[in-house]
Amino acid sequence: MKIGLYICDILYNTGGTEAYTARLCQALQGLFGGAEIYFVTECYDKADSLSDEAFVDSVNARFGTEISKANVHARLVSASQSSWLSRLVLRKKLECNSRFFDLFFYCSRGHYIFKAKKNVCIIHFPMERLETIKKSCCLPTRLRLGLKSRKYARQYDIFLPNSEFTKSFLTKIWYDIDSDRKFVLYPPVKEISVFSGQKKNQIFICSRIEKSKNLEVLLDAFKSSDFLRKNYKLVIAGGVPECQKKYSQEIMSRAAGENIEFVLNAPFSKISELYGESKIFWHSKGFSVDEEKNPFLCEHFGISTVEAMSAGCVPVVINKGGQKEIVDDSCGFKWNTVSELVMYTETVAKDETLRERLKDAAIERSRSFNMGSFRGNLEKILRGKGLL
Repeated sequence: MKIGLYICDILYNTGGTEAYTARLCQALQGLFGGAEIYFVTECYDKADSLSDEAFVDSVNARFGTEISKANVHARLVSASQSSWLSRLVLRKKLECNSRFFDLFFYCSRGHYIFKAKKNVCIIHFPMERLETIKKSCCLPTRLRLGLKSRKYARQYDIFLPNSEFTKSFLTKIWYDIDSDRKFVLYPPVKEISVFSGQKKNQIFICSRIEKSKNLEVLLDAFKSSDFLRKNYKLVIAGGVPECQKKYSQEIMSRAAGENIEFVLNAPFSKISELYGESKIFWHSKGFSVDEEKNPFLCEHFGISTVEAMSAGCVPVVINKGGQKEIVDDSCGFKWNTVSELVMYTETVAKDETLRERLKDAAIERSRSFNMGSFRGNLEKILRGKGLL
């Protein structure tokens, strides 16, 4: 059996979508013992090409996976992004490539129509329909794009949105996908070891340093609480995209003189250490956003929240998007206003008995999203649809 996984630019990117695909490969190795599994991805320069073994080594090193080299291959598709024509040629190459497979997983965003014997589409968040994106085009073009959208909706045996939140918008946008082809499959989250020492009076934020994460809201919330300022430290860790350097400088200036530390572009080992030693975890993406009108601006699942919970951090997170499905009253708090954020945080910080109870419940809750749960849920879905 031959299984394909299309993941855009995994040779060049190390992010959540790529990590999901790497962990999906590991799960599929366990479910399909003798299958040959292929990562299908772009290669823009011959010098970037890797052997199968070197590719697997690279994936395991970057994403903490344990993929066996025995039956995993890199199918690198020669590509260029120099023009619309080269991108069209790339799309045709990729779609044609999929005919080689018995089972194919579309793990990236976009509207590719893959043509394996059986096709599965991973939905990180649904794309707009082609005819909606190009609604200013002439009528014949919109009709042609509408036909392509309907073909995309028909082509896949199953669609796997990463949360109920994401599924609701998949249903709203892609109304022509039958309900019996849509199944929520929560992402596989790497568990963080619980810190063996005593946790610090520390609030942790793990986030890219960018405007959409509303870090200024969290900074101001921390500064507004005399109790937190005197008794706790706030640590913000994350990467700084090139286009967000000005914003990162503004944020760091805003934190000057406070017990606030920034840890930028740190390796995952350092992030794990910060999860482990912190008592409380904050998250605010989606603040002041109408999630019905602008769902793209909310967290569609919340991998960092689950990672924090697995390390024994009590989550105090915004009541938006996928966060609502992760955190319940037994293991943390969800806030709607900044005053609620401060109140809930102070409540946890002042009551050690409550914090310990929430910490234990958060660890237990996080196990619903670990690799074992992911593999079990994936197996159930594939068996139910006759794909395993």
